[in-house]
This record gives sequence, C-alpha cells and structure tokens, in this order.
Amino acid sequence: MFDPNADAAPINPLPQVVILLAVLIAVPEVIFQLGEQGLIGGPDGATWRIVIAEKYAFSNAAVFWMWDTGQYPFSVLIRFVTYMFIHANFVAALFSLVFVLALGKFVGERMSSASVLGIYLGSGILGALLQALFNGPTQAMIGGSAASFGMIGALSWILFSQQRASGDTGLKAFRLILQLAIFLGVMAYLFGGKGWVDCVAGFCVGFPLAAILRPAEGVGVTHWFERMRSR
Repeated sequence: MFDPNADAAPINPLPQVVILLAVLIAVPEVIFQLGEQGLIGGPDGATWRIVIAEKYAFSNAAVFWMWDTGQYPFSVLIRFVTYMFIHANFVAALFSLVFVLALGKFVGERMSSASVLGIYLGSGILGALLQALFNGPTQAMIGGSAASFGMIGALSWILFSQQRASGDTGLKAFRLILQLAIFLGVMAYLFGGKGWVDCVAGFCVGFPLAAILRPAEGVGVTHWFERMRSR
C-alpha cells in the first residue's frame, strides 16, 4: 500500500535559527578541543581558549568603566554577544548545546526565528548586565548559561499561557525552572560561588521577552500594537 508519508523525516527538522545557534556554540569548542589535543595550532593551540576568552569574554569591570567614562567602544560592546559562544570547557559547551537544541526546538516551533534569536541574545545580553550589577566589577563571564535560561523562560511562558488558556492555574509551567533552581542552590551551597546569578537573570529576562513577542491572546508584537490602538 502506498504511504504518502514514507519519505518524511523520522524526526521533525530543527528550526534554522536553532541550527545557527548550535553551530556558533559547537564550532569554537571543536576548535578549542583540537588545539588542546595538539591536532591543530601547534604549541599555541593549547592556549587558544584562554586567549580568546581574554579578548571576547564578558567583563564586569568593563561595564563599570563604560558607565564611569561614558565611552562605549565596539571592542567592549561586542563582548556582550561573543561571551555566550565561548565556554570554560567541553562539558559547559555541551550543556549549552543541549539546552539550545532541546529548548530551541520547542520554542522555535511556536515562535518566529527572529523571536527565538531575540530571546536568546536578549537574555544573554541583559542577563550579563544584571549579573554585573549584582556581582560587581571583579567578576567576568563566559558561556551560554544566561541565554540558555532565557530559553527556559520562553518555554515557561509558552506553557504558562497555554495552561491558563485551558483554565489551569499555569503553575505547572514553572516545574522545570523550580527543579533547576533547587539544583543551582545545592551547588552554590556545596561549592560556593555566584554562578547561579546569570542563570536567574537570564530566566527573568527570557520570560517577559517571550510574553512580549508571543502574547497569550495574539501571535506577536503586533498584538500589543493592536491593543494600544483599540484603547
């Protein structure tokens, strides 16, 4: 019997913006790993991660310097974006990649590519700024934790709005972030540090960004403009 779906992909394809983000995370890490294994770059390959991090990591001190001097050079501003795609090690990069692929697929199938990109970058940028204000000028940051938790915020908003629309309280939508918050709290208690700050900041940015870009009763930011015109 002829099956019209016989040639269909066994899994749904990933949104292109998710593939782009995954590539931006994976490619630098692959280069770092090859360099650290001595397969490329010679003796200098082992130091590439440190060199790139020093040049493109997010610097809290630079944020306070810009605030004090009123100067905003591109070489510093670009760090608000580049730091998300540089990780401290393979495991950190792998976690970011898994978050992007899993959460990005869910969010990307329900929001536009521009919205997904805006949430990821917006959560990373504003999350980094918020943690700088909280942690002070002595810290620096690399990795996609803030951006990844921004995607969790977007997922939470989508689930929350769907559950509310069906008459539920919507509290089940926060189950994932609650579990992760408990995990981060335990890690902070056992090992110290303030790595949880950028995660919380990313979530707190991603949730409202998703609410703006995908209103509960509408399909995007045009919904808010239409509501303002109607008033």
